[in-house]
Amino acid sequence: MTLLISRSEALKTIPPRKAAVALERTLKGCEQCGPNGVKLDYACDRCRVRNEALKRYAASNIPIRYWDLEMSDFHGDEVLLDRYKGIVSDLHATYDDGACICFAGHHGVGKTMTCTNILKRAVEKGYQCLYVTLSDVVSNAVSGPLDQKFKARKELIMVDFLVIDEFDPRYMPTDASSDLFGRQMEDIFRKRSENKLPLFMCTNSPNVVDSFQGPIKDSIKSLMNYATIVTVVGKDFRAGERLG
Repeated sequence: MTLLISRSEALKTIPPRKAAVALERTLKGCEQCGPNGVKLDYACDRCRVRNEALKRYAASNIPIRYWDLEMSDFHGDEVLLDRYKGIVSDLHATYDDGACICFAGHHGVGKTMTCTNILKRAVEKGYQCLYVTLSDVVSNAVSGPLDQKFKARKELIMVDFLVIDEFDPRYMPTDASSDLFGRQMEDIFRKRSENKLPLFMCTNSPNVVDSFQGPIKDSIKSLMNYATIVTVVGKDFRAGERLG
């Protein structure tokens, strides 16, 4: 039996109105439902399945821009594409193994697109997933209400598949609190590793450890001991194909 974890409001960043528009767009674009102005309760099977998937994407905090972007549209680094295919070809094995991977590369090479697609496939298999940025985690840990700090930490530790995007020092707190935050993150990573729960990170820093300074650097170095670093190369898709 699957035990559902409590989801943290503090880690949610999907605008409800935007999510509702995306659900409506599914019906409007359907040849069967669109012309007749069908509501969701009376939608065709295809639209119901699609909208159930979109609701799960929203619950997993996957950014809306990636809901319709699939890896079949990706024309970047073949190493990244092959890694994606290996991960999603047997998600149950990925979950059992507790994969921990950090994708490192410049802006727009497909790191976020790859990780959000991993989450989409996992959501569709019934796993609980969460997408966050390091900024989201820092903000909640440093200044969030006490009850939300506890719930967010619990979700970060317990969720089946976790993606932490923008894993770099741009959003680090002051030195006084960065050491505490680093130790909190190290605890989350360690517990996920001990329980073999998958974790995927994206960073724009070629050397993620050396990009951090001060007390937190040692904690980040310790965190990276749990991770496989995958270097991603290629052009920036954001300016053209917008797949970055």
